[in-house]
Amino acid sequence: MSKHKWEWFRLNGAWSALFWSYIAILLLLIVIGSLLYWRAKDVVETAVEHTNSAMLGQLRELADGQLQMIEQLEQQVASHPKLMQLMRSKLPLSDKDQYAMIEVADDLKRYKQLTPFIYDYYIYLPKLGTMLGPGVKTTPDILFGQVDRFEGITAEDWMNRFQNGYHFRTFEPALQASNSFGEDRRILGYMQTLPLVDRSKQLATLFIMINDEQLGNMFKGLAEAGKGQIYIVDADNRIISATTEQRDVLPFSYADMAGDQGKLSAKRSGEDTVISYATSSVYGWKYVLEVPRTVFLAEVNEVRSWALLLFVLAAFSGAVVSGYLAFRNYRPIRDLVTAVSGNSAGVVSPGKQGPIEYEFIRTSIQTARLTETELRGRLSQQTPIIRIHFLSRFIRGYAEPHELLEQSLQFMGIRFVSESFAVMLIDVEDMSAFAAENDEKERLFVNFVISNIASDLANERYMAYTTELDPGRVALMINFFEADDIQNASGLAAIAEQLDQVLRQRFRLRVAIGVSSLVHDRHDIGEAFRDALKRLDENRKSHAEQLEANQLPEQIPAYYFPLDIEQQLTNYVKSGEEEKTEQLLNALYTDHDTGEGTRSVIISYFLMHLSSTLFRIVQTTPRAEPDMALRLLRNQGDSMQDAHRQFLELKADYQAVCRHWKEGRSDQGSRMLDTIQRIVQERFGQNMLSVGLIADELGITQPYLSSFYKKATGRTILEFISEVRLREAKRLLSETESTVAQIALVVGYSNDIGFIRFFKKHEGITPGQYRVNKHTEHPS
Repeated sequence: MSKHKWEWFRLNGAWSALFWSYIAILLLLIVIGSLLYWRAKDVVETAVEHTNSAMLGQLRELADGQLQMIEQLEQQVASHPKLMQLMRSKLPLSDKDQYAMIEVADDLKRYKQLTPFIYDYYIYLPKLGTMLGPGVKTTPDILFGQVDRFEGITAEDWMNRFQNGYHFRTFEPALQASNSFGEDRRILGYMQTLPLVDRSKQLATLFIMINDEQLGNMFKGLAEAGKGQIYIVDADNRIISATTEQRDVLPFSYADMAGDQGKLSAKRSGEDTVISYATSSVYGWKYVLEVPRTVFLAEVNEVRSWALLLFVLAAFSGAVVSGYLAFRNYRPIRDLVTAVSGNSAGVVSPGKQGPIEYEFIRTSIQTARLTETELRGRLSQQTPIIRIHFLSRFIRGYAEPHELLEQSLQFMGIRFVSESFAVMLIDVEDMSAFAAENDEKERLFVNFVISNIASDLANERYMAYTTELDPGRVALMINFFEADDIQNASGLAAIAEQLDQVLRQRFRLRVAIGVSSLVHDRHDIGEAFRDALKRLDENRKSHAEQLEANQLPEQIPAYYFPLDIEQQLTNYVKSGEEEKTEQLLNALYTDHDTGEGTRSVIISYFLMHLSSTLFRIVQTTPRAEPDMALRLLRNQGDSMQDAHRQFLELKADYQAVCRHWKEGRSDQGSRMLDTIQRIVQERFGQNMLSVGLIADELGITQPYLSSFYKKATGRTILEFISEVRLREAKRLLSETESTVAQIALVVGYSNDIGFIRFFKKHEGITPGQYRVNKHTEHPS
């Protein structure tokens, strides 16, 4: 037992590696936290300083705003039109001057409500010995002797101050004053010599009394929030106002407070204080917040205590949590190793060293990657073959819609630059000059030569792809960059002529080339193929006439219904493409309608051929009318029937058979749609539910599944999965007491974070808020 006593301390296996990893992370965090602790004091000090600066900035905005009201009052009084007349008047006053004085006093009443910080204001006219106030005319003796008495300052002192030089926004610090009712208050005195425009003339003095108590109350709350005292200091180191009654000499001076704002240290009565200040933008005053250093660092000391406590708790609980997390995270690794290895014990031999589980998983992943690489290599080898088969079906018009999606085309290395297409068919008529023996290998080589030359010629101007349709026939599908039909048709003709010359002159091959007209939709490429076949036949007959070979009797009308076109018509019918079937039938009838009457030989043969094709299709059509085949046989025996009417009846029968096939495909689609929805309804609680899983279940490709479901329902499969999960989550939130984490697991989410993000994206609120709202709507 002593041999294995300390075995769990060694990195022998995944559990020990996880445990000591968590311990290392914990120790790293503790070391980082210890380093951060030594920075905590500076950080908190800076935070407190920023807080104080913000408060002082707020105080500055409030106080400067009120002081600007004083300037506004000054401008309004100084610009009064009657004031200049009074300032120049002398005793005795004329009637006009007395009336002007009354008007000025009345107008001053309108200015009084600008700000509650202005207690009262007067204009001192020294030549008249008069004080004009809001609705008041008095003398300095009455005003300063009876109405507002200032402690230690007489009316004569005030008059001397008014007349002692020019006053430009001169303040007197807070003075104790009492009114005629015996009420005491602190008043700030403000003096401005008038007029403002000419400082050489001292004709009057504006005297404003500012309520110091109102000013102090404005920033008293800020002082309490900052746990200190606030002072307003002017450039002469005078305390203009303060939040404390004790206005002793400050332990710092105005000159010490450099800059617009800042911080400095000082001592008051032996106690260290921290001074924060900001400068007024109106009068240049300093707004000062003085806080004892013990108060200033109170938060720092609190942070220190909490940090020490958290370090102790982290060291103890971190070890416990590390052990728990190591065991919890080891379980899925152990289960994975058990599942991969097939070892029910889920452990590896204890005699080995190192994290054995990780090594086992790494080896398994490497093996899987080798397998994946091999599969990808095989798939890349098959890609050219897949592209050849796709092009062969696409040119004939048989491609499925999901095969034309961008991701499917990109997988095959095909890119369409526009929706304008054309088809060129090249048939080898004579290769005897090129190869002595007309065997299969020689034909393959000839097709290879034709494909490369045609592709090179076409890709010089357009985007082109070649494929071999039949032995001796090569198809060139051309995709145009621009939708200029005239220029593109001319370019096609030039390519065909150049190809014919190169093959005839260099390789001594005689070929027939059919060039289709242009189509403007990739789904109409089958029409271009049919047109190319027709042109190919015309080219071949032209060559036959030129060589005077296979001479046909004169006046034999042209007949055009090759096997490729018949196969194309059959595929349209069995695909339920009613519109394309009708278009192809109309085009074929137009080709054979010679206009020689209601019943020509060539059109009779064509209708018989067309009826025969439909007869063969009807034999394999599900739920076809029993008498349709007999009716087709009877109609062919009626040689007197009108050709056009017979064609219309045949076209109607073709359309009916199309509908039978379309309904059969719809039933199959409905069954697949029901299967998809059933899988989602049954497995929405699985975290791994996806489009790929459903496609694998049905044995189809993901692009085809996505395209089918989008076309059938108008939405994607992921949207349907989200709807089912959201509906079940809302039901559980409303009807059960399960936690959000439990509900997240039920509806297919591995954790509650992803579920909450999903729920809020679709509902606009969190699951918890949704549950509260539902309980509020239905209290029962």
